[in-house]
Amino acid sequence: MTTLIESYEQQYSSLSAEITVSIGKIGSTIGAEKQTNIRHVDKLFDELSELLEQMELEIKDLPAKDKQKYRTRLASYKSENKKLQADLKRAKLGLNAREELLGEEVNDSEDQRTRLLDNTEKLERGSRRLQDGYRVVMETEQMGAQILNDLHDQRETIQRSRNRLEETNTALGKSSRVLSGMAKRIIQNRILLVFVILIILFVIVMAIYLTVRKKS
Repeated sequence: MTTLIESYEQQYSSLSAEITVSIGKIGSTIGAEKQTNIRHVDKLFDELSELLEQMELEIKDLPAKDKQKYRTRLASYKSENKKLQADLKRAKLGLNAREELLGEEVNDSEDQRTRLLDNTEKLERGSRRLQDGYRVVMETEQMGAQILNDLHDQRETIQRSRNRLEETNTALGKSSRVLSGMAKRIIQNRILLVFVILIILFVIVMAIYLTVRKKS
């Protein structure tokens, strides 16, 4: 009679075999077909991980005399699962047999490639920030130049207004002096007129006096 743990082992063998075949298909396909195979293998790995968890739970309920045997098998299954995952990773990257033999060197190369891409992205972001900063500086410089031009125009306008005000003050001063001269001449003319009138009156009075005295 087949036990539940033995049934799990049979399912594991079937899943791992299917995964192995599917990984081989990934390495020999490209484009959309390759992506379809990758998604299928990922699904198989999810099923395999769930199966290993169920096996682990089932082993806990086994008699003490059988636990160690199945724990050893489970450890072997998990180790094989890790190897299959590594094979999948290499298949996704399209690595060949020689690169597979390089082991850690391949991983280091991939890490270097990842770091290089990260550094390139950082440089691009830095370059974009520099470009944005340069654009802000140029816009600020243009704005400053426009403000200076406006201030220069306003200064010229104020200077012209000041010159016109000074000319107006000069004209007012001249007009004031002319009016003062005219006022002085009017006063002088009035005094002269009064003096002439007084003389005429004196002459008239003297004429009347002399006439009256001659008659007397």
